[in-house]
Amino acid sequence: IGCYGPAGHRTFSLNTLSLSHMQSLASLASSTGAGAGRLWLSIEEMLSSGLVLQVSPLVAVLGSFSLSLIFVLSLYVWKFVGYEDKNRDAPGTIQRRFLSAILSCFCSALLVRLLARPAVDGEIGLSLPELLGLRCDGQLYACLSCLLLTAVLFVGPLVQHFTAVWDGEAEILSFPGGHWIMARNLILAPVTEEFVFRGCLVRLWVTASFPAPVIIFCSPFCFALAHTHHFIEIMRRTGHKKTALMQVAFQVFYTSLFGMYSTFLLMRTGSMLAVILAHTFCNHQGFPALGFFVSEHDSLYRHRLWLGALYLTGIVAFGVLMAPLTSGFTSTFWPAVNTPSTL
Repeated sequence: IGCYGPAGHRTFSLNTLSLSHMQSLASLASSTGAGAGRLWLSIEEMLSSGLVLQVSPLVAVLGSFSLSLIFVLSLYVWKFVGYEDKNRDAPGTIQRRFLSAILSCFCSALLVRLLARPAVDGEIGLSLPELLGLRCDGQLYACLSCLLLTAVLFVGPLVQHFTAVWDGEAEILSFPGGHWIMARNLILAPVTEEFVFRGCLVRLWVTASFPAPVIIFCSPFCFALAHTHHFIEIMRRTGHKKTALMQVAFQVFYTSLFGMYSTFLLMRTGSMLAVILAHTFCNHQGFPALGFFVSEHDSLYRHRLWLGALYLTGIVAFGVLMAPLTSGFTSTFWPAVNTPSTL
């Protein structure tokens, strides 16, 4: 079997391939396979080896601000290669920012790994996935508990939505903005934001020996302040500084509240997946539309009394069930490591 070049000249023939050539090719393939195998074993060892992470409060705070800064700046790095990305809802912008967020996740995990050290005899070491909440006991139960607790909080808005569907004023499921916006809100943002601001950032605060209330109420401000960059986009869209400031202030307020709740769930259950699912649920629900309480022109105005009662019932039930639905888990994020989380 041969190959012929111009003018019919034979350039290569398998019949003329020498034994030494065959051995060289086999050696190359073997060395390539061995190299890939060693790389895989190195990665597996890095992920599964027992690690101990202990940092000072100053390092935890500085690390938190560094993670937040990397996350935000990575979204705008595309401007330096010719992409303006003026519309955050454009498919191209969403795709590029997702790549940036993935890079931020990698950098955040790398920071945690670099700050950790191998466990020595007598120490309880955690693998990198365990440090970041990606591997834990009772994963399914944690997911169901967190989703149920979140649904209880939203019982008022949920019944409000189905009432509007019954009245013909809304659809059962709607995803305005297209598939990429839906993917960003329900998948991309929850996964990347929770990985960086909960899995990595909260881990730093836990290992700095901050008390649980301090971690729950203070660490989420890094997550909230990371949303202030929306001021630029709102200014570009509306041209009104006051409007942009008010919208950003409101975003900081409710992202702080959600961050506290999300941090609480992670610390109590130790499950990153459960927190991501709760984030997805909240993003799908959005902030409740409360205009029907005061607007007589709203079709739900006539239902305002019993819907308001459901809102209050959901909030009270949420407060009552917070501890029971998140208890009994062996969470490595709770200050008492490797013991069931208790209040």
